[in-house]
Amino acid sequence: MSLSFNTGQFGEDLVLNHYLNLGYKLVAKNFEYRNSHTRGRLGEIDLIMTKDNKVHLIEVKTRNNLQLGTGLESITKSKLDLLYKTFQYFLSKKEFIIYRNYFAQFDIAVVNNSNINIIFNGYSFDR
Repeated sequence: MSLSFNTGQFGEDLVLNHYLNLGYKLVAKNFEYRNSHTRGRLGEIDLIMTKDNKVHLIEVKTRNNLQLGTGLESITKSKLDLLYKTFQYFLSKKEFIIYRNYFAQFDIAVVNNSNINIIFNGYSFDR
């Protein structure tokens, strides 16, 4: 029996624990935006966390090498647009309505060989 290693999951868990150690509270992990009229996922936010009346949308990019480019290079305008739509969907859900009054910021967490580099407020969403 062989064990498989999921690089993305490893990075997300590492970043989640880092934020928890800084006093953040986890709201959702791998929050998916789905449309009932289409099949499949339209968007996903890796981690949604709160602290001090801010909701942090955290995109985690994990790399063990640079064959796919750097984590930052993968954050495109279309990716940001999709994250924004996913966040709007998140705010529309009854269980998350409380976060409509929170300031929202988008953080980018890049994990390279277990080293975490976080860009806090890497992109601002104007609502």
